[in-house]
Amino acid sequence: MSQVPTYFEADVRLDRNSPVPLYHQIAQPIEELILSGQLTPGTRLEDELSMARRLNVSRPTARRALQQLGDHGLLVRRRGVGTQVAPTRVHRPNVLSTIYDQMKTDGHKPSTEVLSYGTSPASQEVSAKLEVAPGTNVTTIRRLRMSDRQPAGLMFDMIRSSIAPAATALERDSFENALAERGVVVTMARQAVSARKASAPEAQLLRIPTGSTMLSIQNISYDESGKIAAYGEYLFRADRFALKNTLFAH
Repeated sequence: MSQVPTYFEADVRLDRNSPVPLYHQIAQPIEELILSGQLTPGTRLEDELSMARRLNVSRPTARRALQQLGDHGLLVRRRGVGTQVAPTRVHRPNVLSTIYDQMKTDGHKPSTEVLSYGTSPASQEVSAKLEVAPGTNVTTIRRLRMSDRQPAGLMFDMIRSSIAPAATALERDSFENALAERGVVVTMARQAVSARKASAPEAQLLRIPTGSTMLSIQNISYDESGKIAAYGEYLFRADRFALKNTLFAH
């Protein structure tokens, strides 16, 4: 007699010929069930090993599907319990807040100067960061972000040339809004924040002494399909920018 599983198994239909990554095809229907309330907080989901075997996918694919749901704040992993639907949040933002938007919210007037804009085939290093094939055309963009006409930060982005926004679009709006004009909606971003000293060229552009402490942000943006839309490295003056996050209790 077969044992009834004590965890939820999502009814997932995979199209292995689709350009949409398998992990996103797994995560999407589960996300819809959670957001619709059909999967309630505390519901336990199968682990990545069980999911990989049942759906005939690799374990890293199953792990990435669960990780994507966790990154969206929909799942939590508890030691000794497993993966569960996260408690309902008091507030769930519908859009991704950008640095450009934050400056405007704080009462400042942001503006952007595009310092360089070029296209070249992706090297092994670049292709790994964007998860594209080596040789894919990639556009690199370097921008100076101003706040109230004063230098605030340097921004370096790499993006597939097929979806790269025009330089003129980047000078009048945020990177994310310029992407939206191209039909690419950024739904998630992963950031790593650290501090480092400004080099002489950086300090000159930002009008600060060489060696000044800078806020360094590594940013990876994802589109609606779960693909990497852009990879960015940003440097901001510590006296002109503060990173603000909203944290949710589970």
